[in-house]
Amino acid sequence: MNTLKKIILVITVILFVSCGGNPNYETNLATAQKLFELHGEEKLDEQLALVSEDIKIYTPMYGSSEPMGYDVYASMLKGYHDNFEDIKYNAQAWLPGVDTLSLKPDGSVRTYGTWTGKNSITGKQINLNGYWYFNFDADGKVIAQGDFFDYGGMMQAVGPKNPVLVTLNVLPGKKQAMIDLLNTPDGLQTTRDYDGSLSLEAFFNDETYTYYIYGDWASYEHYQKYLDWRFNDDKSKMAQKVMALCVGGEKGLTPIFPNTDYSSFSN
Repeated sequence: MNTLKKIILVITVILFVSCGGNPNYETNLATAQKLFELHGEEKLDEQLALVSEDIKIYTPMYGSSEPMGYDVYASMLKGYHDNFEDIKYNAQAWLPGVDTLSLKPDGSVRTYGTWTGKNSITGKQINLNGYWYFNFDADGKVIAQGDFFDYGGMMQAVGPKNPVLVTLNVLPGKKQAMIDLLNTPDGLQTTRDYDGSLSLEAFFNDETYTYYIYGDWASYEHYQKYLDWRFNDDKSKMAQKVMALCVGGEKGLTPIFPNTDYSSFSN
């Protein structure tokens, strides 16, 4: 038997075993499909009826490595319902899952496909590719769900913007000292990793001797919380170190927010 025929045989056997190896798969598949269907119809209570109160949700948000619980899951679903319209899942495939140790079908469901719809505030269309998995308990309810897609990219593309511009009027001769300070682990990387930070960019203008930091935040409340932390609870004292390199100390650091009437222009 040549190599190609062996590969085809192995794939066929795997598919046969996977599809028919767990008696709960078809029922669980129907539940997962119904969950997505109800999401498009924005029927939150009916969605939650399909999941366990002990559900663990693994989100695609940057820095979120620990599983979230039922309340966060419900809040996330409502957030999508409130912020998007005409949401619809177009599955490219629904697949049976296997136990990671025994590699035997365990009744779990996997799917990859595309979400479409539009943001309720900006009206921008989404076209989001992703992969999702669902594990089930003995009662046939979703006990774990994992989401794999570019959440930050989606919000950057279609979500409302909450831009913040920070200007640092740097002391003469302290350009490199400021750049080195902001590039330490406690500097701008910590800002970018903070809850609610969606993007962060920085650049220095030699003519004005000013360092500009431009960020987009999930909300201005998130940014205010970050500021309060930087000035009051940050053990690295980064804000104080930055102000020591600014003309006039605290007066040389100016965060400009909130801002309104955001617009973007494209060809």
